[in-house]
Amino acid sequence: MKIDNEALVELRKIRAAMDNAYDKLNKPLYEKNIAAKVSYKETIPFNLIQENFQFIAKKIKELEESAGVE
Repeated sequence: MKIDNEALVELRKIRAAMDNAYDKLNKPLYEKNIAAKVSYKETIPFNLIQENFQFIAKKIKELEESAGVE
């Protein structure tokens, strides 16, 4: 597959944006459990979307590796 340099640059920007989002989402937050006594459970938001990120990263890598730059 041939893509031009501009498309390759855009793919790299997408990868950088994903890396930045990962850094922001891979931090523990606390989910409030309401009962007779209030407690908090640690949650890492990235775990909820990890499969999506893996799929996107895999596709970007495949495109970058198969890029026959014009």
